[in-house]
Amino acid sequence: MSNDALGKATASVQSARVLYLRLLKYATRYWFVFLISVIALVTFSATNTGFLATIKMVTDEGFVNQDSSKLHLLPFMLFGLLAIRALAGFVSNFAMRWVARRVVENLRQDTFRRLMSLPVSFFDAISAGVITSKLTYDTEQMAGAATKVAMSAVRDTLTIVGMVAYMLYLDWQLTLIFAVVAPAMAWYLKSMTPRLRSSGKAVQQTMGEMTQVIEEAVSGQRMVKIFGGGDYEYQRFAKVAGKNRHMQIRLARFSGMNSMVVELLAGVALALVVFYAVGKFSAGEFAAFIGALLMLIGPVKTLTSLNEELQVGLAAAHSVFDLIDTVQEVDEGKEEIGRAKGEIVFEHVTLQYAAAKRPALSNLNFTVKPGEKVALVGRSGGGKTTLVNLLPRFYEAQQGKVLIDGVDIRNLSLKSLRQQFSLVSQDVILFNDTVFNNIAYGVLRNSTEEEVIAAAKAAHAWDFIQQLPNGLMSEIGDRGVRLSGGQRQRLAIARAILKNAPILLLDEATSALDTESERHVQAALDELMQNRTSIVIAHRLSTIENADRILVMEQGQIIEGGSHEELLALGGHYAKLYQKQFH
Repeated sequence: MSNDALGKATASVQSARVLYLRLLKYATRYWFVFLISVIALVTFSATNTGFLATIKMVTDEGFVNQDSSKLHLLPFMLFGLLAIRALAGFVSNFAMRWVARRVVENLRQDTFRRLMSLPVSFFDAISAGVITSKLTYDTEQMAGAATKVAMSAVRDTLTIVGMVAYMLYLDWQLTLIFAVVAPAMAWYLKSMTPRLRSSGKAVQQTMGEMTQVIEEAVSGQRMVKIFGGGDYEYQRFAKVAGKNRHMQIRLARFSGMNSMVVELLAGVALALVVFYAVGKFSAGEFAAFIGALLMLIGPVKTLTSLNEELQVGLAAAHSVFDLIDTVQEVDEGKEEIGRAKGEIVFEHVTLQYAAAKRPALSNLNFTVKPGEKVALVGRSGGGKTTLVNLLPRFYEAQQGKVLIDGVDIRNLSLKSLRQQFSLVSQDVILFNDTVFNNIAYGVLRNSTEEEVIAAAKAAHAWDFIQQLPNGLMSEIGDRGVRLSGGQRQRLAIARAILKNAPILLLDEATSALDTESERHVQAALDELMQNRTSIVIAHRLSTIENADRILVMEQGQIIEGGSHEELLALGGHYAKLYQKQFH
């Protein structure tokens, strides 16, 4: 093996050790229950050796010598041993299962907590299906590695030590046969470990892909049906399910091979023992020795199959800890502001996305006065949404700075900064919960019913809420599927009204509405925008004619600015856009 390959192998072993120790820390939080389980395991393993000694006694005293003084004790001894073994087995199994469920819960909580603190760019780069798979399937695999593997390792190692010690006591020379077979087993298992881990990793990836395909097909059912995509989605799913099956079978093949090789090597040892022992042992000794050898095969096989579970668990641990170790949103700001007046200043702001060829925003300079209503217009990809995303720091500018009331937003804590904004976007985000909980969401959850009703009335949503079966307590389904587009939009506006933030961000807020709903919502928005700084992205120019100022954006730059009348008189980009929409 080359030095380079040796270095990689050593690093792999070290990283596996580090991963496993980190995983075990989750189990050791419950050290007392873990300890009870280990004590029960030691007791369980000790009964194995005791059982063999009793079998030797039963054979020699009961069948060969027929010693009547001991005969009546032997059944009770056997029953007592098996009763202790059964109780120890139950305690160790139940305690470990209890710890395993706690480990899964803690892992999921830690992963989800980290997930909630990651930047928006993380969610742009990774699919929801892959994240779901990490939180469900991978954490389950890790718990097996943290508890089941540890439990079996303790139990089976102790059993093997007990058996070998007893065999040495019976005949040390004969036991040396095992010393010849054991290195062959160890070498074979070591050579299989990398394959097991890579197969475990592949199984995890296919689980993530499968979750992703299911999620997309389920959430996009309307598109699937209207475009006749059922067969295509089935093919996508069948392909990834087949890939998963192939990887699972590959894993099973390696695991089965391990078991077979161990049994064959044990068969060699057994044949040598029988060849050597005939005529040299008493019947009891022979029965005990063969019993010990046969009882060794089980634990050795279990330990080899544990290698599979351990490698799968370590691959899962790598996947989940990668997520837990992902860098959180940068939140180094220490300043807090109460309620902002609402002045926004962009100074030489440039932002370029990682994979983009040109900047999304290029050297932007402009000021929004407190209470001013500024509209952003322009073709798709001009940088309007990126500009709005910079304000609550969903993304970070590479150059320049953004100021709110004269304070650089990077100097503000994220909590204080985001308290200043309400957001209503064309992609309305609602949760599978009640109307009340969707309006009084997050920091608004302590709002009273009167406050929620007032917000719903201001958003022209109260009429349709009253028509729902349980009013405010009606469940609205996944992403508000039981409501119309206009109703969903008005709930989002009610939420923004209830938050009562000094700066309002509206991204195509009326785009999903019919004319009747739009009139209601526009009236609600006009009411909401009073005495607030508002930044409005609009495609429908009719909705922003009364804006204080309209900024026209093209390729990340502001190319025109002024009121509706001024820009029409100018006869530039805005005038052309306006004429296109109305002629």
